[in-house]
Amino acid sequence: MSNLLEIKNLQLEFGSGTNAVRVVDGVSLSIRAGETVCLVGESGCGKSVTALSIAKLIPTPPAHYVGGEIFLNGVDVLQMSKKSLREIRGGVVSYVFQEPSASLNPVFRVGRQIKESLKLHRPTFATDAEVIRLLKLVGIPAPESRINDYPFQMSGGMQQRIMIAMALASEPKLLVADEPTTALDVTIQAQILELLIDLKKRLGMSILLITHNLGIVGDIADRVAVMYAGQIVELSPALDLLRRPLHPYTKALMNSVPQIKGGPQRLQAIAGSVPPPGNYPPGCRFFPRCPTAQPQCEKTMPQLLEVEPNRWVRSLYVKP
Repeated sequence: MSNLLEIKNLQLEFGSGTNAVRVVDGVSLSIRAGETVCLVGESGCGKSVTALSIAKLIPTPPAHYVGGEIFLNGVDVLQMSKKSLREIRGGVVSYVFQEPSASLNPVFRVGRQIKESLKLHRPTFATDAEVIRLLKLVGIPAPESRINDYPFQMSGGMQQRIMIAMALASEPKLLVADEPTTALDVTIQAQILELLIDLKKRLGMSILLITHNLGIVGDIADRVAVMYAGQIVELSPALDLLRRPLHPYTKALMNSVPQIKGGPQRLQAIAGSVPPPGNYPPGCRFFPRCPTAQPQCEKTMPQLLEVEPNRWVRSLYVKP
């Protein structure tokens, strides 16, 4: 399969001159047509900034794309004109954000908000019938009676389904879901994930799912990219990573996921916190929190290397 998205050595900074702070540092990631990739890591690792960069949604200034390329459908997004960017935003790549209540306009009915996306990208389909079809597609019950509801009249789970319907209205090739289940209870989280899996199969689109929870990736992901402090530290097929994580950070994330088997257990928290941009350690960025760190880790920056077929790790002690 060809790559729908290919990010090559992306480097993004906020600020300028001596005040510049690099938040994305040499990220490379690809997504094939019809593939689901999960981007995993703690808050503050640069996941959302990387995802927003795909459609160049980070304003410049304050952001500066200081290096790298982002190819979407074979065209470098960073070299696109404003007109071309408007066409791919929604037309090729659509976004679902983690707080639907903050993303939906509270004073407009949900049907009108979905129709706005249709008017922009598929104007001949900007009809109530198409809005109802989209609501049915995302599992809204009795959509004919909900098309004129305001967002506050819907639960958090239904609001998230409305956001997904808006994202699908333009028939994108890539759906970016930025922690779409964070504010929802466990039952609704499972429903939203099942919906994404079903939509992927039915529509053949690619998905980039951003999450901090490795516990959900096994059901949906083909590959997983683990991100820490602005860098990819492990990239692997999902099942391989879940069965045998290689990077110490990935292992720590796995250990922090609650386990059902074996009775009550104390969760293993990761000591410390993600270093803020501009204050990264000089060597391995996970060094201050790593339980297996060695003196060399403090001084030497590890490179992202293919240590096994299709498995890439940024570590001094995981060798090919």
